[in-house]
Amino acid sequence: MDYHNEIIELTGEDGDTIKCEYLDTVLMDDEEYVVLLPLDEEHDCEDCDECETEVIIMKIERGDDEEYLVPVEDDDELERAFEAFQEQIDYYDEEDDLD
Repeated sequence: MDYHNEIIELTGEDGDTIKCEYLDTVLMDDEEYVVLLPLDEEHDCEDCDECETEVIIMKIERGDDEEYLVPVEDDDELERAFEAFQEQIDYYDEEDDLD
C-alpha cells in the first residue's frame, strides 16, 4: 500500500479515532514500520516552540492480500524503529545537502 501524502485515521480499542499524517516507512529486521504524525485539529504546532512533536510508529502486517497497522508493544522494538527513522531522516537531509 502506498501511504505517501495520506491522512490515516487510527481507531483504538475503545473506539476513539485519531487522524495522523503519514511521514515515512522504515525497514528494520525485515519488518516494515509506518511513522505517523498525529494531527491535532485544535492546535497547530508548526509555529509553536512549546510543543514537542511525538510520532506514532505502527508495524505493517500482511495477511489475505491486505495490510494492517498494528501497535508496537515492545519498548525496545519501538525504540529501535524510532532510531531507524531518525537515521533515515538524517540520510535524506544529507542527500538534500548534496543537491
